[in-house]
Amino acid sequence: MHRNHSHSHDPKEMRKIINRLSRLIGHLESVKRMIEDGQDCSDVLIQLAAVRSEINGAGKALLKEHLDHCIVEAVREHDEESIEKMNRAIDQFMK
Repeated sequence: MHRNHSHSHDPKEMRKIINRLSRLIGHLESVKRMIEDGQDCSDVLIQLAAVRSEINGAGKALLKEHLDHCIVEAVREHDEESIEKMNRAIDQFMK
């Protein structure tokens, strides 16, 4: 049975994640410009690898925040639906 546990996060941590995503978007825009400007493909691939690493880091930060707050609460309230939803999200993220 689904229970509506509190879905609260630490606002400071969420702001850090949002800022991280903003920087990531800027980095990806610069990679796009590299391609538009005809820069060397090897350099572009290195930057794409850096962007992928940044995405993974942002995902890990969000996962930690969610586990620290929402999932702890879901376990406390025996909210199996929220726990299973998180398991599916982790499976997708880890592909």
